[in-house]
Amino acid sequence: MKRLTSLLVGLGGLALGVFCLSIAGTSAQQAPQYPLDDKLAREPAPWTVPGKWGKRGNWGRWGEQDKRGMLNYITPEMIVKAASLVKTGKAYALGEELHGDVARVVRPARFGVQVIQELDGYDRVAATTGSFDPKRYQGAASFTVMHNHTGSHLDTFAHIYRENALFNNMPPPKPAGTEHGDAASVKFMVGRGVLLDVAKYKKSDPLPVDYWITLEDLQNTAKAQNVEIRKGDILLVRTGWRKTWDEPDASGRLDAAHTKWHIVAVGSDNAALEWGFPPDPKYQRKAFGYLALPIHTDFLWNRGAYIMEILNLDELAKDQAYEFLFVLGPLLLRGGIGVPINPIAIR
Repeated sequence: MKRLTSLLVGLGGLALGVFCLSIAGTSAQQAPQYPLDDKLAREPAPWTVPGKWGKRGNWGRWGEQDKRGMLNYITPEMIVKAASLVKTGKAYALGEELHGDVARVVRPARFGVQVIQELDGYDRVAATTGSFDPKRYQGAASFTVMHNHTGSHLDTFAHIYRENALFNNMPPPKPAGTEHGDAASVKFMVGRGVLLDVAKYKKSDPLPVDYWITLEDLQNTAKAQNVEIRKGDILLVRTGWRKTWDEPDASGRLDAAHTKWHIVAVGSDNAALEWGFPPDPKYQRKAFGYLALPIHTDFLWNRGAYIMEILNLDELAKDQAYEFLFVLGPLLLRGGIGVPINPIAIR
């Protein structure tokens, strides 16, 4: 556990450590046993240990009014150095297309994107005369309705709180007017991005159902790729499970709830991004005595590190682009607890 904690703290950048990546399936096969389960279950939770700057991990590190957390760690000098990674000018869109059937693994209420046309662009003269009016312009506009934690998205600090407080002892979300730790507080994320293609390293693409990515897996993947993880990095982990999104369920229909995959990671190609969630009654792993959500609590609430879910990392992996300039300008959505994103990797 000491090594794990040192990795999380030492990397110091944007959500740059990973406890493990659990992909729990719905198949009837017996889940494998993992030797670290009992040990991790008995370890004290990181957020129960007083931080250096306050009563929690990074609370107070950048002042009592700070809303950006570990993003403050990335300096202009780091961004300049990350920009030097651009050699070919090739850009990769890491977000998935938004539509009505995007992944909603947590609960059915997280429906896909609904686009409603305000104007359809149809020249109304044509409806009655059968011909278009060349003197009249045509235009279209639309409304969008969606859950902010659907599809490729960013979890903000307002997403998780304990003891009636958000990260940095900010007040918890309110039904209206939430501004502390919201999407507008993020501003931007720019820095050195690193991809760890664990699926390729383990020679299993996608990784098997119920496989648990350990810290050693991440370290060995980095070594195999000859890439170094540094302070201030933005770490992305590929499991290969994106290709299962359109597979049918047991009845032969599209598995809209995407029950075959969920994980614990930061910046990955899967959804839910958490240990044991939804829980599997056949095998319930524990971390620090918790059955679910330890990563969300530690990263968002304790450390002030962001979580990105449901990313498209396949093209990066295909090109073996393991380090790159990472650029994200999220919607400055005031009050947004989650926000859709389309990060860009440039190499």
